[in-house]
Amino acid sequence: MERLFPRSILQNLEFKCFGLYPLVLIIVLSWTLLGSVAFGDEGYYYGHKVEVKPSKPKLGPDGLPVPERFADNGDGTITDLKGTLMWKARDSYQERKKWLNWHDAQKYIKEMNEKKFAGHSDWRLPLKKELKSLYEEDKEIPWKYYWTENVVHIDPVFGDTSCCFWTSEEYKEKYAYGFNFIRGQAYLSLKGGIMQSLTVIRPVRALANKSASK
Repeated sequence: MERLFPRSILQNLEFKCFGLYPLVLIIVLSWTLLGSVAFGDEGYYYGHKVEVKPSKPKLGPDGLPVPERFADNGDGTITDLKGTLMWKARDSYQERKKWLNWHDAQKYIKEMNEKKFAGHSDWRLPLKKELKSLYEEDKEIPWKYYWTENVVHIDPVFGDTSCCFWTSEEYKEKYAYGFNFIRGQAYLSLKGGIMQSLTVIRPVRALANKSASK
């Protein structure tokens, strides 16, 4: 069930009474499936206006603004100035309005590299620790799915982003890890996924070693 809905969404259901839970479960699944048929993957934001407010600048001990962590390169990429990674600014759902299973994610990355997105052909799926490095508990972006509302903890520079992302890390033959930005935790999911597990991707690439480029 959690592959269809992140645990935080299920926990937001008000009807926790044991006797009513099976009925509520059927209603939730039926409504979601009907919504998907009627509106396609647009059901994700259907009827919602998601407003992403820019983060407030942090002040240092001297009272001056602390330099921003992320730089928008203006070519569809964002550089993490704290590390050595460049991220795709928009996730796959923002771009295509559809969920991806892990196998779809491999095709998406392959297409990016064939087209040399932003002039690069070394894009890949991130590691768990790389996605976790983007998790910031004090940052909040609203994430709405049908009648539920949650908060994604990532810098607003990434816009109205999704909640759950595939990593490159596999487990046995049928599973791969994802990362949930609502809870700040990694999780296992079937690579094929049920309804693609509400999961998307944010491609990443390593920046050239600064010292080597001097």
